[in-house]
Amino acid sequence: MSATTKNNYKATFILDLRESEDDSAKVMADLNEILKSIGAEPSDSEDLGMREFARAADRRYTQGHYVEIYFAATGDVPATLNEKLKLDKRVNRIFTEAL
Repeated sequence: MSATTKNNYKATFILDLRESEDDSAKVMADLNEILKSIGAEPSDSEDLGMREFARAADRRYTQGHYVEIYFAATGDVPATLNEKLKLDKRVNRIFTEAL
């Protein structure tokens, strides 16, 4: 994977909105803006809603709000995205896969 070649990715975010006043649409808009700011080109997004975890690490937090965003970017963008969202309390987990 070259640094100049754009690859297609799907990022799945598990949101923790328990202590946030933002709804999933606001967080999804913020995530799209963050992706654009780091050089990605978001193409499609989907709100998958609340889902139960198969194995909950915290028994007080047994379900999360799932959001998927498809984007095209260079190979270094997924790592940059993880680094950028590490301290965002609204994002519990990020799964990025190349398509």
